[in-house]
Formats: sequence, C-alpha cells, structure tokens
Amino acid sequence: MDKKSLTRSLILSHGLMLLILTVLVFLHTPIWILLAIMVLVTGIIIWRISHSLHKQYELISKVAIQIAQGDHSIRIPDLESDEINVVGKDLNKMLIKLDKTIHHLAVHREELRLVLSSIEDVLWSQNLDGKLEWANSAFKELFTAYDPHQKQFYWDVIREPLLIEQIKDSAHSSDKLMRELQLGEHSFLLSGTHNVHARRRVFILQNIDDIRAAEQMKKDFVVNLAHELRTPLTAIKGFTEVMQEKPRQDNSRYLKIIHNHSNRLIHLIADLEQLIRLERIADIETTEIELRAFFENIKLIISPFVEEKGLQLLVELDPCLPHLACDPFKFEQVFINLVQNSLRYTDKGVITIRSTALNKEALFEVSDTGKGIEAKHLPRIFERFYVADPARNKSNSGTGLGLAIVKHIVLLHHGKISVSSELGKGTTFQIRIPNLLPIVTW
Repeated sequence: MDKKSLTRSLILSHGLMLLILTVLVFLHTPIWILLAIMVLVTGIIIWRISHSLHKQYELISKVAIQIAQGDHSIRIPDLESDEINVVGKDLNKMLIKLDKTIHHLAVHREELRLVLSSIEDVLWSQNLDGKLEWANSAFKELFTAYDPHQKQFYWDVIREPLLIEQIKDSAHSSDKLMRELQLGEHSFLLSGTHNVHARRRVFILQNIDDIRAAEQMKKDFVVNLAHELRTPLTAIKGFTEVMQEKPRQDNSRYLKIIHNHSNRLIHLIADLEQLIRLERIADIETTEIELRAFFENIKLIISPFVEEKGLQLLVELDPCLPHLACDPFKFEQVFINLVQNSLRYTDKGVITIRSTALNKEALFEVSDTGKGIEAKHLPRIFERFYVADPARNKSNSGTGLGLAIVKHIVLLHHGKISVSSELGKGTTFQIRIPNLLPIVTW
C-alpha cells in the first residue's frame, strides 16, 4: 500500500487553496463568490483529511478493543498516513514485547501453581477481610467445606477453634506467625505472613508428626540405652560389693553372674558399633553366592540353638532362584538375627526360611509359630531397643539392636523389609532384594 504523508497533504492543500485564491483575485471575482468558493474548497479538504484520519483511528480502536478482550495475537494493520503508520508499527513492537512478557509470566504462574499444588503441606491465602483467595489441594483435602468457586470466609471453612483463634490473633500483629498446634491426634506447625502491597495474608500448615515421632524415637533410644546399660552394670556393682564383704567365701556363683552381665555389655557395645558402621556405609560390594550352600551354612550355625528349644528349622528354597548377588557376610547376619529373634518368642512348632523368585526381585521369608506381635508394635519393631513385649525375660533377650541391624543391611542391598504378625499364630518377616541375576526356568 502506498503511504500518504499527512504533512505533504497539508502542504499541498494549503498550496491549492492559495492558488485558487490567487486565480479568483486575478479574475476580480466578487468577494462573496470568492468566500463561498474558499469555504467549499476548505470544507472538502478538511473532510478528506478527517475521513482518512477517522478510518485509521477506527482500525487502531478495533485492535485495542480486541486486545482488551484477551486476543494478544492481533496487530495493527498498515495505515494510509505515513506518520500514523509509524505510530502503528511502534505500537506493534510494543505489543510483541508485551505478548512475550505475558507468555513468560503465564508460564511462571503455571509452574508456580503446579509447585504449590504439589506441596503436601496445607497452603492458602486470604484477604484482609478473611475471605479465602486461593488454596492448594492439601487444603481442600483437610477442609472439605472449601469451594474454590465461592468467596468464603476462612472461619466458614476451617472448623478447628484453636486454628481459627491463631489466625485471628495474627491479624493484629505485623510479625511473622510461627505456632505449633495440636489438632486432634496430629501435630502441626502454623506459619503466616503478611503481603502489605497485595493486601493478602498467606498461611502454611505443616504436618510435623514425623518430626515428633523422630524426637520421640531419639528420647526412647536414650532411655532404653540407659536402661540396657544400667541393668548389667547395677548387677556387676552389686555382686562385686557382696564379694568384697565376704572375700573368703565361695563366690563362684557371683562370678558367673558378673561374667554373664559382662558378656551382655560386650555384645551390646559390639552391636552398637556394628549399627553405627552400617549407617555410615553408602554402598556395599556384592558377589554372587549359591543360595543352597549359603543356607546350609546358616542352618549349621543355628541348628544347635533351635534343637535346644525343641523346635524345628525348615529351609524351603525356590529352584528358580539358585544364585543371588549380595554381601554374603552381612546377608548371613540378616537370617541369623531373624531366626534368633524368632527363638525368643517361639516355644513350640517350626521356624521356616523360604525363598521365592519374583520378576525382578528375590523374596525371602522368615516365619515362626510363636506368640506373635500386637499390631500396634509393628510400625516400630525395627527401632533400636524398641521392646514389643516389656515383660520379656531379659536373660533370654538380645541386645535390642538385632532388627535395626537387619533393616540397615537390607537397605544397603537396596531392598525392603516388612513384618506381619497375628497374636498366637506367629510372625513373618519378608525381605525383597533386587535380583540382578537371571532367573532359572524349569
């Protein structure tokens, strides 16, 4: 399209008017005719320029309306006037940059939305009047009365009086909110902050049950360790004092008791050292073992203790799983510890070690016909010194670290261990180890 210069059009229009005026004066045209002709010519020139400008203005206005309605891809077309067309091109450049900025912000907003939605902690924002502006999926799961399509006040959605009170109290303070709450059976950490410019308040409610459980485990560990050390040390000290009071008597009985408690302390310290070493190991070196020979050796080690209690030890191996890649010495300790654990709680029946070839895993089970474990104890059975049966006979118990050692060895093999039990019907430990060796098919 050929562009017309508005400046040139104005100059030509003025030149034309001067030329017409000169001709009319030269012809001695009456003044009223001269004025009429000049008014007519001026009107025609003004109409043409005004019509051209109005048409270009309508094009720009139409584009502006479409952009305001959300169509950011539209651009101002070429315009007739050179000067206005330059303005249109500059506006198009601005629209391109604006479109890129909006797209960039939209991408970041979507990423932020996905991140906030994926956060497991409860997160929401509300305005200064208390109306909820936004909440993540965790908030919706915890407070089912929330409807994102309605403008709701937080006190209509949150039904916990203690939480409502903390939110209400934080409105009168500019400091960041940080409070620990107990809602039902769960512990939460409530954090809140003010956004003065956006006139919003943002809150996050974090479930800290795992942190509290870890703290309790740490406390239990210290208490149990102190108890495990105190019992033999107290016995050693007491019988030593008795022998000092009666040095000439036969103290062989006391010496035997001291000897047993000393051995218990030595085993306890050895197990602690082993557990600490296992926790420091990041990876292990594995070698291929033949499982039948491996379990025959374990049976040879354990059989005397099993027979002493009048029990039977069965080893049932899957022929499709003849070999396994593992650390043989650490893996051997897994089964020795598990069988010893079964011996403590089984008075009659059978202890069975079983292997099964799965798709990409090797499954091992150690089961017994003992008295079983209550369901409430199962989640904590692998904790250090955790006692599922507080009334157990200490003389028949181990150091309380055997199952913790088993769990760490299994984890070092990138495996998983689980336990199932029923009171009066026995306990089964299941170990799943990734199997890198081919499965034999018969």
